[in-house]
Amino acid sequence: MFSHYLGLLAKPFVTFIVLAMLITSPISAFASAIFYAFPHSSKEQSSNVVDVEYIPNHGVWLLDSDGNVSFYDGIHYHSLSEFITLPSYPITRISAFDNSLWFIANSALLRYDIASNTLDIISLGDGVSVTDIVSDQHYLWVSTTSNLFRIPLAASPAENLGHMPLARLFEGQNSVIGMSESAFVDISTGNNIYEMTENRLVNAAYESDNTLWVGSQEGLVLITDGVQTSHFIKSVSVNVIAQTSEGVWVGTDNGLYLGTKTDNSHIQFDRVEGEIDDAYSLSGEQVFDIETSRSGDMWLSTENALNYRSPVAQSIHRFPLHRLMPDWESASISSLVTLRDKHYLSAKNKLVVLDKELIPTQSTKLNLVIEGMSSLSDTLWIASASGLMALDPDTLLPIENMSPSGLDNVPIDHVIADTHSLWLVSGGLVFRYWPASKTLIDFGVDWSVPPNAQLNAVLDLDERGTWLGTSEGLLFYFDGQFQSKLTRETIGSIKSISAGSGDTLWLLTGRGVFKYKMDGTAPPQQVFSSDIDASAKCLALSDHAAFIVTTKGIYRIDLASSQKHFIKGGDQATSSASLRHFCRLENQAMLIAGEYGVFSLSSEMLEALFEAPLRKYSIGSVSVNGKPWRLGATQLDAISVPSKSSLMIDIGKMPFGKHESIEYRLDGTSDGNWYTTNEQRLLFSALVSGRYTLMIREPLQGGETLERPLVLLDVAAPWYERLGYVLLVALVIGAVAIGYYRRKTTIVKAHNVQLRHTVHQKVIEIDRRQSLAKDLDRSGVSIVQQRTIEHPAEHPIKAVLDNLPNEELIQDETIQAEEEAKEWRDRVLKEIAVHFHDPDYSPAVLAKSLFISERSLQRRFKVELGYTFKEALISTRLSNAKRMLSQGDKITNVAVACGFNEPSYFTKSFKAKYGYTPSQFRELLEGEDV
Repeated sequence: MFSHYLGLLAKPFVTFIVLAMLITSPISAFASAIFYAFPHSSKEQSSNVVDVEYIPNHGVWLLDSDGNVSFYDGIHYHSLSEFITLPSYPITRISAFDNSLWFIANSALLRYDIASNTLDIISLGDGVSVTDIVSDQHYLWVSTTSNLFRIPLAASPAENLGHMPLARLFEGQNSVIGMSESAFVDISTGNNIYEMTENRLVNAAYESDNTLWVGSQEGLVLITDGVQTSHFIKSVSVNVIAQTSEGVWVGTDNGLYLGTKTDNSHIQFDRVEGEIDDAYSLSGEQVFDIETSRSGDMWLSTENALNYRSPVAQSIHRFPLHRLMPDWESASISSLVTLRDKHYLSAKNKLVVLDKELIPTQSTKLNLVIEGMSSLSDTLWIASASGLMALDPDTLLPIENMSPSGLDNVPIDHVIADTHSLWLVSGGLVFRYWPASKTLIDFGVDWSVPPNAQLNAVLDLDERGTWLGTSEGLLFYFDGQFQSKLTRETIGSIKSISAGSGDTLWLLTGRGVFKYKMDGTAPPQQVFSSDIDASAKCLALSDHAAFIVTTKGIYRIDLASSQKHFIKGGDQATSSASLRHFCRLENQAMLIAGEYGVFSLSSEMLEALFEAPLRKYSIGSVSVNGKPWRLGATQLDAISVPSKSSLMIDIGKMPFGKHESIEYRLDGTSDGNWYTTNEQRLLFSALVSGRYTLMIREPLQGGETLERPLVLLDVAAPWYERLGYVLLVALVIGAVAIGYYRRKTTIVKAHNVQLRHTVHQKVIEIDRRQSLAKDLDRSGVSIVQQRTIEHPAEHPIKAVLDNLPNEELIQDETIQAEEEAKEWRDRVLKEIAVHFHDPDYSPAVLAKSLFISERSLQRRFKVELGYTFKEALISTRLSNAKRMLSQGDKITNVAVACGFNEPSYFTKSFKAKYGYTPSQFRELLEGEDV
């Protein structure tokens, strides 16, 4: 609105107002060290990581202030206590050495074998109290209250180096130093390095090149040849000291400091600034530990995150946007211009000048918003709502009488410079202005078809014409005429145009990157496709390659072979499409500007990164049947699990691997397809017995992929599938059966022998009595008759009859038979009630459970129950179906649940039994409810 009213004023007054708005003032800003921050696993985590141990290319072990140990695989955080039972005492120190994690708990030394997931207590003698541990390439050094020990590689026994009580051990550049009560000692030689005369609580120490750095609550001191020479970072508590090729890193309670040598060989310490919302800067104010590797990787722990600095980062210069704009969350870069080996960066109302190393040398602040900026004829041209402005690149002051009078107070949205002129965009209007001759052409709104197109890019090829990239496609301007070449429907909205070899245009659009022949003899060829995971932000061309900066990293496409190479960027979400990004090749360096500021990387380092191998996937953890099983193993050749197990494998990738898709395949199954997941967690359920190979497809430089085995899965067969066990069980069952039948036969035979013996004795008795009766008959019939009447039971025939079952015995046997029949009927009906839902349930199954033949079952079933097995099964199914229908279940679900394979057969059977269909029964129930 202000610019609208300003346009009513005269030109001299406007110039005066513009001069008054310009305020030239330097900004306090400098290039910042690049860190990647990995936030802690939860915001509620109150403990800080006090000890960091790095296993190159695999993972980081972390010890927090509460004595808990965890593992970070580049994606996931894992607690060691979930995988193994740890001592109840807090862990005080950790050290990674020889494929094991060593730590101190309750003054004892313990070793956790990572590969086997076992924990052992290392005995150093009775009553020995361990005070500290440190490892180097060859030994694990262990200090105790009395002696010093060292443990070589390959889990050899500990060597006692004798009486040397040390309170602390510190890593040096090429040695390990120990601290006793009064001195620092080189433990490899036993020589004193520095005798402490002052009472100082030492927190950290580092020795290199005959110098000793000592950190305490009073700051950092430098000791050279046994004499204290300098005192740095005074009155600040120092927690850790480390050294790399960049200098001396010092972690304190007040941030991170880097000490480098100045021109006069003095050491200067500068504080490394960071922002918690900045994905490329240090996150945190308190630095607790620093871990470095021989390859240059640096891991640093703060109260907010685990921070990582790549060895390549020291070759990258950066100017963070939050230095230019403290409220940078709502700011974005509006333009980046390179002029006379200087870079001019604008955002909102600020303009800063950067040198080759992106150190700010000059800045200015305007009371207007810079919409865009270009350079032409050693002049900076600024587009704003107040119009077009010319600035002197040396003084950053306005140059009078440079803007065309015809554009006084016309708001300019965009300014684009070609080799001789400026293209100016104001809404749907387009102007062309030649500053040398002050010639202005107004193309109006008819320059584009369709109308209201936005001009975004210009490529001037002098006599061969000018190419215009717009929101509606590609135009060609020659001899005052605009020609439409490509429409928005074909390639999308064009963001930039670059000239390649062989009369080829490279077009960056909202859909990706296209190549297009200027003569129009071939349709545009898409060389990179933008999607949600990787969106192209800017494009730069060299003589040999095209560089595409995306939200995931940088792609390089060889112009001769079209081969693709890739460098992964930081772990960040996709950038907003509304933010501007700039990239160009200047002075043997790649310059990239975006929402995180400006980055500069030398062409030599850029090429080395493209040729370097990509980081590989690793196994972070393995869980079997929901229970943690292995953690952080560097070598895990095979996983052996029982049959029908479920596996969960967390995939890691150092230093970061989030927001990446993983392609995998499980060889050994009938399914040979590749699958993709973005979860970095693979799940395999109910694995049948066999051997499997988990294959991972990883990207390689050149756009190719490598298929490699990640781990072998050995799923053991259950005992009943193993031939030996089957034969053993069969033999045992056979032996038991033979023994049972032999015993039964023996009992039957013995019973039969006893029965025959009893019958034989009874026959003998009858014969004896008959013989006696005959003898008596000869003596007198009356006596025999009298005895017969008086003792009828002694009559031989009566004696035999008396041995037959009496009526009471017959009645007992009948009752017992009826009880057995009732028990049989109850068992049969119970079996049917349990298995009625099984559609495959048959008389054969029931007969098998009753240990009788199917024919015997059918015959007895009819006798005992009065109906057949099928009638009993159907009746049970229908009665249960009726009860389920009463509960409101669906008819199709009821049919399946009650063992009917066909819903039509269910309906027919239901109607035959009850006189109405299931749906009619449902209607009757609803009528009763009403």
